[in-house]
Amino acid sequence: MDAHFDDLKALWLELHARIDQLAAERQQYLDLFEKSTEAYVITDAQGTLVDANGAAIDILQQRRRAVCGKPFAAVVALERRAEFRARLHNLTQRDSWKTVLEAPELRTEVTLTARVIERPEGAGGICWLLQATQ
Repeated sequence: MDAHFDDLKALWLELHARIDQLAAERQQYLDLFEKSTEAYVITDAQGTLVDANGAAIDILQQRRRAVCGKPFAAVVALERRAEFRARLHNLTQRDSWKTVLEAPELRTEVTLTARVIERPEGAGGICWLLQATQ
């Protein structure tokens, strides 16, 4: 019985070590995402904003908690929203196009590059690169 308990305890310790390792790796990726000089936005497959890094928040000119949970289309200029929604609906693995993002007192022309994030159960979301055009 003690041998069985020792085996379970060893497996339990291995599992917790692996969980700690995965948590550290996740934190590294989050730090890399947040500190990137490239502007990235993550949405779910339907286009609802899940996260945005600091560079994207600078372009969007809004607080992070004000944009997360909203449709990405809400920050696209009104006259470009129908095009954005159509492109979102017909998104391929990787698409790129120009559009205009609109904050309360600022309009910014950007090139959006969308990359579908694949999950075993289907599309897990979309990673958007926002590049302000000159």
